[in-house]
Amino acid sequence: MRHLSTLLLLTTLLLLGACVSQDPYQAASGSGFGYQEQQLNDTRYKVSFAARGNDSEAARDFAMRRAAELTAERGYDWFVVTDTETLTERETPSTTIAGSYSQTQVTDCGLLSCRSRTVMQPESHAGTTMSSSRVEVVLQIRLGKGIRPEGVASYPAQR
Repeated sequence: MRHLSTLLLLTTLLLLGACVSQDPYQAASGSGFGYQEQQLNDTRYKVSFAARGNDSEAARDFAMRRAAELTAERGYDWFVVTDTETLTERETPSTTIAGSYSQTQVTDCGLLSCRSRTVMQPESHAGTTMSSSRVEVVLQIRLGKGIRPEGVASYPAQR
């Protein structure tokens, strides 16, 4: 039994460690965190990165990284950011209040007999939950080939 408890504890610690050390730079999955892209036309894309917390600078860096990778994947040399949007959701408390009734069987006994009856008792439940913070940076980019344009901030493809 002791070995089973130790094995269970080690397994739990490994699973928790895997969750904590997960690289935030990845394609968005069911949770919605990570990068995504959407093609707008031949040379224009929308690239976004959503992250837990409120570090908009890190989210922007990851979005720029994905834009550079996407540029290389599509066979282009550079990209220009034509629009940037930062969306944030802050942690907010949410309170829930619920009520219900419970039934209790009460038995009263006298000298000669007992009598049972059902008593309805009100119950109330209250709780507070916190919704997590989230930040998302959305970039609209234009891809290009050849010499990078002057007079505008352009970024090289990441190979």
